[in-house]
Amino acid sequence: MAMAKNFGTGNVHLSRFGVLVAQLESIVASAAHKPPDPLLCFDLLSDLISAIEEDPKESILLWQRKCEDTLYSLLVLGARRPVRHLASVAMAKIILKGDGISIYSRASSLQGFLSDGKKSEAQKVSGAAQCLGELYRYFGRRIVSGLLETTNIVVKLLKFSEDFVRQEALHMLRNALEGSGGSANSAAYTEAFRAITRIGVVDKSFTVRIAAARCLKAFANIGGPGIGLGELENCLSLCVKALEDPVKFVRDAFAEALGALLALGMNLDAQVQPRGKSHITPKKLEGGLQKHLSIPFIKGTGTYKFSKTSASRPCLLILTYRWSKSKVLFGQGEKDLKSMYLNVYSFFRLLTQKKFKSIYMLIYPTIIISTVNFKSL
Repeated sequence: MAMAKNFGTGNVHLSRFGVLVAQLESIVASAAHKPPDPLLCFDLLSDLISAIEEDPKESILLWQRKCEDTLYSLLVLGARRPVRHLASVAMAKIILKGDGISIYSRASSLQGFLSDGKKSEAQKVSGAAQCLGELYRYFGRRIVSGLLETTNIVVKLLKFSEDFVRQEALHMLRNALEGSGGSANSAAYTEAFRAITRIGVVDKSFTVRIAAARCLKAFANIGGPGIGLGELENCLSLCVKALEDPVKFVRDAFAEALGALLALGMNLDAQVQPRGKSHITPKKLEGGLQKHLSIPFIKGTGTYKFSKTSASRPCLLILTYRWSKSKVLFGQGEKDLKSMYLNVYSFFRLLTQKKFKSIYMLIYPTIIISTVNFKSL
């Protein structure tokens, strides 16, 4: 390109990446007089991400600090969701390709902003939360020491009146949990689990409840650090109760979480012992499939009194069942799974009734696939 700039080491050609950073910096600098145009920012950020992926590392390093500062300023200006999503991805990608040491200062500055965030700054707080979540997704194990502080921030954000802030807080927590991989201090996981089960799963907004369910699934996927057998039992009960939620997407999300947590309870090798906690011998969840899946769905008795005319029950059962089966290592829970399958088969015989016939025909292929898979055990 014809444009050039002196960096103190001689003239170097301004790369495509450098041009885009300069353009974005100009937009942010004039934000006090004119709010950034969302469409223009979206196009610029899309091109910026492409440039990060395509330009050589040397070019990225020249502009990395200025680019990070500009992206941070854009986020805390209160950018809308599509823009802040791209800005968050760009922040993570430039640190990944450039000088990785800046991850610590960026994560710290975002945590500081969120800790001081005011309830009147919902858009700004959401942008910072989304970016911090993205950094955890890429660099979770490197910034795992900040997970407890991040969890405390999540608790604070769950008190905001705007549901999109509460949803973003739980998305951030989910990324932080998955990014940490169960390697953080036990106190961080304990606080995170409390925030999800005591606040998130009972939120008045269905989008926040879905986010909470995905956090529970993330907990199971990383080995349930900090969750004892008692907490796991209570969590399973919450999931089963949530399957009667009036919103289908909430029921589906909790069905997946229930399956993942059941699989964790049945697989001792998958259970993780976090740092900072006295050693506790992992315990298998005895009769978990019967207690929290087969009996509640088939009989609808005891703690779980499902509506026997609920058309969603068979679909949720299959979803949970298939998730459990795919996650459990056979040999760990083979007996339980075979026993559950017999109960599943009994339950589906009820679907031949006229009122359930359309549902039965809809999920019949799933039943056949499951039958074939079990014959191979």
